[in-house]
Amino acid sequence: MIRAKHRRRSSRWRGEYLRSVGATAATSVAVSGVAAVGGLLLARYLGPSGRGTFAVVTSYMLAAATIGECGLTTAICYLVARDRSSARDSIRTGGAMLVMLGILVGAAGIAAAPLVLDDPEAVTAFRVAFAAQPLVFGASTWLFALQATRIGSWNVVRALQPAVYTTAVVTLAVTNLLTVERAVFCLVGSTALQAIAAVVLCRLALPGRGRLRRSTGRKLAGYGGATMLSAVPYLLNAHLDVLLLALLVEPAEVGHYAVAVSLSMLSQPVCSAFGNVAMPRLAAAAAVAGTDGTTAGSARRVALTAVGASLATGVLCMGAVSAIAPLAVHGLLGPDYAPSVGLFWLLAPGAAVLGCNRAIDDVLRGLGRALTVARCEWIGTVVTVALLATLVPLMGVAGAAVASSIAYGVAFAFLLHAVLRAVGITARSVPARLRRAAGRGRRDWLGVPSESGRGNAA
Repeated sequence: MIRAKHRRRSSRWRGEYLRSVGATAATSVAVSGVAAVGGLLLARYLGPSGRGTFAVVTSYMLAAATIGECGLTTAICYLVARDRSSARDSIRTGGAMLVMLGILVGAAGIAAAPLVLDDPEAVTAFRVAFAAQPLVFGASTWLFALQATRIGSWNVVRALQPAVYTTAVVTLAVTNLLTVERAVFCLVGSTALQAIAAVVLCRLALPGRGRLRRSTGRKLAGYGGATMLSAVPYLLNAHLDVLLLALLVEPAEVGHYAVAVSLSMLSQPVCSAFGNVAMPRLAAAAAVAGTDGTTAGSARRVALTAVGASLATGVLCMGAVSAIAPLAVHGLLGPDYAPSVGLFWLLAPGAAVLGCNRAIDDVLRGLGRALTVARCEWIGTVVTVALLATLVPLMGVAGAAVASSIAYGVAFAFLLHAVLRAVGITARSVPARLRRAAGRGRRDWLGVPSESGRGNAA
C-alpha cells in the first residue's frame, strides 16, 4: 500500500513536470518562430554584410551579459525556488547587485566599441546595445524570479520581447527603413517592455519589496560564482567561433556562418525547456528531501526524463532540418546564402546534442552541482580553442563549424557521465534501464498491465 501510494505521488509529480515542459516548449517554439522571422528579415534586407555586423553586435552583447552578470540570475532562480519565505529579499538584493554590474559592463562596452568595429554606424549600434545593459541586467532579476515561482507567467513575459521586436523589425522592413542601428534600437525597446511586464507579474506572485541583506548577497554571490564558472565556458563553446571569425574573415562570411548557426539552434527551444522546468523543481525538492522519502526518487525520474527527452528531441530535429535546409535557405534567403547550407551540415552533429547539454546544465544546477557543470564545460572550451586555432587557419569558416561540432560532443559526453553519477546511476546500467523503459512503454501502448500493476490489482 505504501509503495503504491509513493508510486502515485511520483507519477503525479512527473506528470506535472511534463505538463509544464509541454507549455514551456510550446512557448519556446513560438518564440523561436517569431525570432526566426525577424532574423530572416534582417538577412534579406541588410544582406550578408549587414547581417554579419548585427551578429557581431548581438554576440558581443550576449557574451558581455553572460559573463558580467556573474551567475546571479541563475542564483536568484535557485534561491527563490529553494526558500520561498526569503524570496523577496533575494530579488531585492540580487536586483541591486545586477544593476551595478550592468552599469560596469555597459561602460566597458561603450569604451571598447571602436576596437571591435570600424564602421561609424556599426560603432554607434554597438554603443547603443551596451548602453542598455543596466536595463537588461535589471529585467533579468524579475524574469528569473518568475521562472522559480510562476512558470506560466515566465513563459508569457519571455515571449513578449521577441514578439515586440519582430513586429518593429517587420514595420521597418516594409517601410524600407531597416538598418543595423535601428534593429538594435528595436532590441533595446522590446527589452524595456519585457522588463516592465516582468516587474508587474513578479510583484503579483511575490508581493512586497523585500530588504537588502548581506547574508543573502553572500549566498547569491557564492552560488552565482559557481554558476559563472560554468556559464563562461558554455558561452565560449557556443559563441567563440563567431567572435573569432568577426576578427579574421569578411563580414559576408560571418553572415553565412550566422545563418548556419541560426539553423543549428532550431531545436534549442524544445530541448532547453526540459532543463528550464527541471532546475527550480529540483532545487525545491532538495530543500524538502529530508522530510519526504519519495522526493529523491521523483527527482531522479525528472532528471532522467529531462536528459533523455532533450537528447531525443535534438537528434530528431537536426535530422529533419538537415533534410530541408537546402530548399529552405534557397527559397527564403536566395542563392547568395547557399554556402550557409554546407556550414550547417558541419554544425548539425554537434547541434543535435547542444540542447541536451543545456538541459543537463540546468539539471545539475538544480541538484546544487554548479561546479560540476563548470568542469565539464571547461573541458569543452579547451577542445573548442584548440580546434579553432588549428582548423580556422586551414579551412576558414568551415573549420569553425567542424571545431564547434566536435566540442559540443565532447562536452556532452562529460556532462552525461556527471548527471548519471549525480542521480546514482552507473553508465553500465543505462542500456538495461532503457530496455525496461521501452518494455513498459510498449505494454502501456498495448494496454497490457505490468507485473506490479497485476499484483496491486490482486
